[in-house]
Amino acid sequence: MAKMVRMLVVLVAVGLLGLGAGAVEPLIMGTTDRVTELSFENSYDAYTWHVLRHTTGALVKLDDETLEIVGDLAQSWEISDDGMVYTFHLRPGVKFWDGKDCDAQAVKFALERTIRLDGPKGGVGLIKPYIQKIEAVDKLTVRITLTYADAIFLSRMTSQVAPALIYSLDPSVGENEYTRGRYAGTGPYKLVEYKPDQYVKYEAYDGYYGPAPKSREVIEVMYADAATLRAAIEAGDVDFVFRTLAPQDIADLEKNPNVIVEYWPPSPGIRYLLFNVTQPPVDEVLVRRAIAYAVDRQAIIDQVFSGIVDPIYTMVPNVDPPFFGALPTFPERDLAVARELLTKAGYSEARPVELNLWYTPSHYGTFEADVATVIAGSLEETGMIKIRIQSLEWAAYSERMSQGGFDMFLLGWHPDYLETSNFLAPWLTEAPESMGTFMNHHPNYEAYKWMLELATSTVDIAERSGLYKGVQILSTIDVPWVPLWSMTDEMVTARRANVKGLSLDITMDINVYRIYKE
Repeated sequence: MAKMVRMLVVLVAVGLLGLGAGAVEPLIMGTTDRVTELSFENSYDAYTWHVLRHTTGALVKLDDETLEIVGDLAQSWEISDDGMVYTFHLRPGVKFWDGKDCDAQAVKFALERTIRLDGPKGGVGLIKPYIQKIEAVDKLTVRITLTYADAIFLSRMTSQVAPALIYSLDPSVGENEYTRGRYAGTGPYKLVEYKPDQYVKYEAYDGYYGPAPKSREVIEVMYADAATLRAAIEAGDVDFVFRTLAPQDIADLEKNPNVIVEYWPPSPGIRYLLFNVTQPPVDEVLVRRAIAYAVDRQAIIDQVFSGIVDPIYTMVPNVDPPFFGALPTFPERDLAVARELLTKAGYSEARPVELNLWYTPSHYGTFEADVATVIAGSLEETGMIKIRIQSLEWAAYSERMSQGGFDMFLLGWHPDYLETSNFLAPWLTEAPESMGTFMNHHPNYEAYKWMLELATSTVDIAERSGLYKGVQILSTIDVPWVPLWSMTDEMVTARRANVKGLSLDITMDINVYRIYKE
């Protein structure tokens, strides 16, 4: 991998990747993330969306500092009194990389095509159910009529949500094809080259309507694991690294005088155990409740993360300011109660319940195996649970998950948009985040769906907050999941000393356009 990075730098310097001889050396980022499919219709993962966000824009965006929704491609907008019609007024003079106008017809085309295709691995459901009609009123005015009033529609349409992004399509792309990177955007960078599982290369877009990126050329290199990622930053093969550094890697890098390690609180990310309630033995609610009482969150925090994450007792993360409606409802650890529940379910030390605990070894970092080991140990302390730890790499993991092939498994979540429902709707309703929605078979599905739909259509914050609390209380009774920890202080970056301007937004995406080398 190190040789590959050095070769890339050489190729850039001599112009084989689109730069002339003597050009400034590009900014190089290292990551263990992967692009799934570089399309707006058929992608649903943080890193793919990161690439799309940096190369195009949406009608609105989330301000990094105030967290308010502000204009992006839209300069202003109005909402009808009944909350059903949104009218957006576009920036004049904005063009895509290919020279086409980013006007009302372009916005209409991009959104309608994304919604119509709705790829099997995409997150289009974040906007599709809410949009009834899109009209180009005039060259710079777009009117969107909703299916029903949605109090958080603007949040769904921010640039954090990739299906809301606006693009111009390569004419050779057929109507029913996914873009696979064959698009032109309006963002701070143009996508110059993408090699699956190897690298993404950007070049600053001179026609961008916002502040010019600090670095003209950027290459994001994809590493196999945290160990090679750490070695790359130590050797100076990359300028900074992002995501999935293991705690020991972080500790070692902090001793390196040539590397600066930085922590980024607060993160709205969470980690949790998820159950397929259709699959024995976790189809039995008493078993799921027993696991909720038996799991040792503090052991995970102490033994794996050295205290840099926080235990969590709801699916809504610990952040400041808190998400409204957050209500910690899950119990503290109590092995006696766990044993009592297992006994009621018909299990004993002589006849323990046998469970699989699945995890993915590199997608969330190399510490996942340690997390699984600690969880398994804490559950087996009941004397009435036997755990078989199993793992799959992320591609196979997500595929098996979508098919309902797990009984109990580890998962993590960073929000698509900053609203409480985005932590509660996944896995409880037909939200796109549910990766196939096998969780929709749990007994109280209709109750969850009703409360969440009513909440998101309710403007009154107090009423919405009460409904969210109801969902959290019901989930504690039903136990479709067990929240484990909130990723406060977990996101860590490492950079060479000459790298400046590195920052992360509230969704823990890195703002590459602000980074430069001295």
